[in-house]
Amino acid sequence: IMNILSSSVILCIGALGLSLVMITGEIDFACGSELAAAACITAVLAKAGVNYLIAVCIAILFCACVGTVNGFLHTKIGIPGFIATMGVSFVVDGFNKMITGSTRIFSSQWGEIFVFIGQKKVAGFIPVSVILLIILAGGVLVYTEGMTNGRKLYAVGSNSDACRYVGIDARKEKMKAFIISAVLCGVAGVVNASQINAATPYLGTSTLVNLLTMLMLGATFYRPGAFNVPGTIVGALIVNIINNGMVLIGAKTWQQYAVQGGVMLLAVTMITILNIRAKKGKR
Repeated sequence: IMNILSSSVILCIGALGLSLVMITGEIDFACGSELAAAACITAVLAKAGVNYLIAVCIAILFCACVGTVNGFLHTKIGIPGFIATMGVSFVVDGFNKMITGSTRIFSSQWGEIFVFIGQKKVAGFIPVSVILLIILAGGVLVYTEGMTNGRKLYAVGSNSDACRYVGIDARKEKMKAFIISAVLCGVAGVVNASQINAATPYLGTSTLVNLLTMLMLGATFYRPGAFNVPGTIVGALIVNIINNGMVLIGAKTWQQYAVQGGVMLLAVTMITILNIRAKKGKR
């Protein structure tokens, strides 16, 4: 169980961030680039002799800036969210390849502090990364379900135009969602680098597809038809179990993609049906 949880941590943390953007009705195509950026920046700075904690802070701050740019382009300039974040993702990908030389970054001088978050265990069997996931998931859950500011995200996603009449600034809420999403993807990137004790600019290549699958599955749990934190965690575990199972049975790459695509389509179909029934019930 701990192995499954540990291998799910990276995508779970990223999914938590992306869920906030999805709740507002937008999408962050730059999530994979943000994840890779945090890992690459941390590795490059650590290899250059910068203190590890300072390197991590700089990496997370960079991701926060990327999230701010995403939010600014959408809420202030008016560019559709998916186009703005897609353009930003290309820029960040180029930055990642520039600072790494498009190669894998590794150093034998990093020491145990670099792998502490991703590989160390508490009491001999509880991964530190799982504890970090629990803390972050608890924080996001309290924010979205127990705080007024968090519940505003659902209001914005439901009807952003109507929010103006009740004093909710939809642009502000979306801006916060983009920033928090980028920061959490950055944290996921730091954990990823720690787990493999290295970093490459290609870490986030398939991240978006995996995260979307998790979120779609999650929207069929707890609060059917809506993106939510408990459902996202369940969806992440299911996707990870499926992926691990496919690897264990020796499935080919195309078979893994086919199964994952089928799972996503099934989840989207269920969400669509649930939403249609909910609308009919209101009538």
